[in-house]
Amino acid sequence: MCFIWACTKYFARRNPKIFVRISHPTAVLFVIVTTVFFVVLQMFYVVPQLFDVHGLMYKLVWLVEIFIAYNIFGNMLACHITSTSVESLPKDRQFPKPEEEHLWHYCDVCEKLMPPRSWHCILCKCCILKRDHHCIFTASCIGHNNQRYFFWFTLFMALGTGVALATHMIATLKFFSYSDLIFLKFPKDNLPPFWLVFTLILNTYVFAAPVSSVLMQLSVFQHNGTLHDFYSDTCDLGLWENFKLTLGEKGLWTFLSPTVKSPLSHDGTQWKIKRYDLSKF
Repeated sequence: MCFIWACTKYFARRNPKIFVRISHPTAVLFVIVTTVFFVVLQMFYVVPQLFDVHGLMYKLVWLVEIFIAYNIFGNMLACHITSTSVESLPKDRQFPKPEEEHLWHYCDVCEKLMPPRSWHCILCKCCILKRDHHCIFTASCIGHNNQRYFFWFTLFMALGTGVALATHMIATLKFFSYSDLIFLKFPKDNLPPFWLVFTLILNTYVFAAPVSSVLMQLSVFQHNGTLHDFYSDTCDLGLWENFKLTLGEKGLWTFLSPTVKSPLSHDGTQWKIKRYDLSKF
């Protein structure tokens, strides 16, 4: 996995235009196809083995699946269309005030001063406010203005594949008795169908990717850092304040929908610095 990541990063730096043209549509299509595939597989093949298709539980699972799919696609789209570049700022905020000038840094590519925590992206060809990373699955850079959408996008991907994995496992285990599972005896005349076992294994691999991304984002939230500057806790204001800086004033209510209005506390050019208690040293 590390080797693949290193090769991808090398190719992106050597041929950014070709990388964007190939990776963006491929990755976005992968998300769309994977989501539709698992929803169809769940609702028409796996879940009917667990619940009566005319019963209440089957209808509830449908509602859960629709809610998850809506948030996956909705947050992915919001992430893509929400600009988080320095150029998205009002014209008067794209240049530092005299008292802030010492906090800004010079970008050799853009050839002008940039706000603190802003970094240049060779794929987007601009500087990004509080740049976290470039995500091919949303075809955009993740930064100050759209990190909320990226967090919920990855969380709902993890939630969707997690629900699918749970129902897959339950449907598979129904073919065995408790004694079979305890003594690891699997009678050949009562094995689950091949497609169920295959999709269970596939589901396990697909589940691992968004879960690792969610855990990475939670690690970033813990100290208000970024993947670009992962170990820095300079702007750490406490876990809940860090969440509010990313999710906006509505906080966890943004879980409900990407359309929930949740203004951020600032424009991404001014950051409070963590105060250290010098008496502890």
